[in-house]
Amino acid sequence: MKLSDSKKSFTQLESRVISLRLLQLELNEKLKEKKFKVPVHLGLGTEAAVIAISSIIRDGDNLLLTHRNSAFNLAMAEDPASVFLEYKGSELGLASGRLGSMNLVNLSAGIVYSSSILANNISVACGFAYGQKIKGLENLTIVLTGDGGIEEGAFYEGLVFAKSHNLRLLVVVDNNNYSMASQISERRCSIDLSAICESVDIEYLFLNGNDVNSYAQQMALVKAQQQISADPCVVEVNTSLLNQHSGPTPGWPGDSMQVDIKNGLIIKNDLSDPLFVIAERLGRDKFDLFETQLLSKRERVLDHE
Repeated sequence: MKLSDSKKSFTQLESRVISLRLLQLELNEKLKEKKFKVPVHLGLGTEAAVIAISSIIRDGDNLLLTHRNSAFNLAMAEDPASVFLEYKGSELGLASGRLGSMNLVNLSAGIVYSSSILANNISVACGFAYGQKIKGLENLTIVLTGDGGIEEGAFYEGLVFAKSHNLRLLVVVDNNNYSMASQISERRCSIDLSAICESVDIEYLFLNGNDVNSYAQQMALVKAQQQISADPCVVEVNTSLLNQHSGPTPGWPGDSMQVDIKNGLIIKNDLSDPLFVIAERLGRDKFDLFETQLLSKRERVLDHE
């Protein structure tokens, strides 16, 4: 996918956010058309966090994901079409059509594990990070979880294990306030992650505002510090999921949540949308012109199907 020359107005990270949004919108349209054999969990609204995390991954680093991994796989695949083909069950897919969506990995990009079991990947990540230490390597292990995952015992146990063994483990908590269809206030008391981290002497950082440039800079600083101290760290990112839990959005007739590529790249006109943040920085007129040019010449990822 190529951005026009207007991308010179964007930072490289912002260009990646825009490309990822367009890919996800294309994927959403194909979900509406029932093109895939497997359930797919989109990450519209998480693009700033996804690109910031992927920007710090280097050869030898390990990234462990949840069932909601499509945004990462699209952002980090050498050819995004291979992800679409994987969802179709094609032998040309990223994993030859054998892994589908919720367990999709891409070893060449550093995505070593994805799990549909809530918080399961935290324990596995501890094993990866411990293995790195035993081998005398300084590579970073990054594990993604959510506000639902931190309710599981594996989360706290993982923090204690990582701190006890001084592991280079970065735990990223994607807090979108939802676990499936239930908000935090509907299912549990509030959890103060900063206090939990303080109790086991683990560094904690909170990211908010969906500015991919700021996110990437702060993530890079966290990684640099972990290279020095060899200690775990927790980064909580405040996100808003702009699509339904799984499948297409809208997901049913009368669904109040609407997403359509014909309506443009920006889904919500507030800070919950990373594309809105980019548009506000550049100026809305400039962004709208670029968006019109981009969408007018866009190529469907799998227009040969």
